[in-house]
Amino acid sequence: MYGCLHSPGPLPSEEALLDLAREFTPRVEGRGPTVLLDLHGLGRVWDSPERLGQGLIEAGRARGLALQAALAWTRMAALLAARGCAGLTVVPGGREPDVLAPLALDLLPLEADRLDLFHRWGLLTLGDLAALPAVGLAERLGPDGPRLRRMARGEDDLPLAATPRPQPFECALELEWPVDGLEPLSFLLGRVLEALCASLGARGRSAAALVLDLGLVDRRVYRRVVKTAAPTAEPRTWRTLLLLDLEAHPPDEAIATISIRAETIPARVVQFSLLDPAQPSPERLAETVGRLRDWTAAGRAGSPALVDTHRPGAFVMGTFSPGAPGAATPPSTPRLALRAFRPPLRASVSLREGEPAFVSAPGIRGSVVDRAGPWRASGDWWDVAWSREEWDVWLGAAGFYRIFRDRIRDEWFVEGEMD
Repeated sequence: MYGCLHSPGPLPSEEALLDLAREFTPRVEGRGPTVLLDLHGLGRVWDSPERLGQGLIEAGRARGLALQAALAWTRMAALLAARGCAGLTVVPGGREPDVLAPLALDLLPLEADRLDLFHRWGLLTLGDLAALPAVGLAERLGPDGPRLRRMARGEDDLPLAATPRPQPFECALELEWPVDGLEPLSFLLGRVLEALCASLGARGRSAAALVLDLGLVDRRVYRRVVKTAAPTAEPRTWRTLLLLDLEAHPPDEAIATISIRAETIPARVVQFSLLDPAQPSPERLAETVGRLRDWTAAGRAGSPALVDTHRPGAFVMGTFSPGAPGAATPPSTPRLALRAFRPPLRASVSLREGEPAFVSAPGIRGSVVDRAGPWRASGDWWDVAWSREEWDVWLGAAGFYRIFRDRIRDEWFVEGEMD
């Protein structure tokens, strides 16, 4: 027998419904405001389905949940009856189509256009759909038609897929004596991370981030969140990243307790190609990116991303996240790339009839063989309109450059070289 609990009122969290259902059986499947239960074998504990159903409703009421419950010999019948009938519904074996017949058709998982089509056919209830011939539905809707007809009759297509319990990946260590300094802390972090990463590996998971909580001697909790460029379950890599972060942001008191929680994703096994270039290991990549963040100022290590703005050259630094090893890169058309100078090089530009004729800057000198422009743009909001005038110039053997004139200061600059 299967059971189903449905919350028609204020929606509780799915985890609250799952916790309630797991008090009766470990085989439960969460579907948002609905939870399915596999009740096979509980007849030795409850003398009748009605009493079992009342036990489910009373357990929910004790938790402040107003629930609708249904018990049936098929999973789909229990699901539809719980969603469509108030209170407790017990569906006798073999009478699933009769009990479900008066229920509304929109209890089925139908798309809006399919539901509208059924309404235009004059189908309003599950019984209307169940009464249609399977052959006719297959001719008009394909294999989806008979499947929906079986669902309307309370017949199952799929077994119950149990929702796994949340798996917390956390390790803690309470110290006999407080420690102060990174050297003793490094040894203790290694002990905690060895156990945590062993648990991750046993369950086929990798850590994308670690939350480190250090309990200080003054009873405060010092928290650091460390993310990695590539998820890994290697304890040595995580210890290096945590120590780099603590070296830049050390706690101000001695440490009494250590707690580490992992934010996980499924571990990914990749078959490398013999024809592709060798890829860096995730552990070495994570350590390298972590050291770069430690060596540079905040916000200066990562991946640049363009900003949708009128300001020339504007960009932000985001988290470095490489693509999957072996993933095919989309073909790209050849195009010019601008290697920008930071800062732009101050230049002296001679004009002929209002157009650049000769450019001189540190390391750059030549007559303009060909040019394109000008392109005018404004800078920040306090600038005058069209305060920047850009030109692309070819200086022959000297190269291809982009220059611009700052009309506010009446000065010329070389912004970068074209490749």
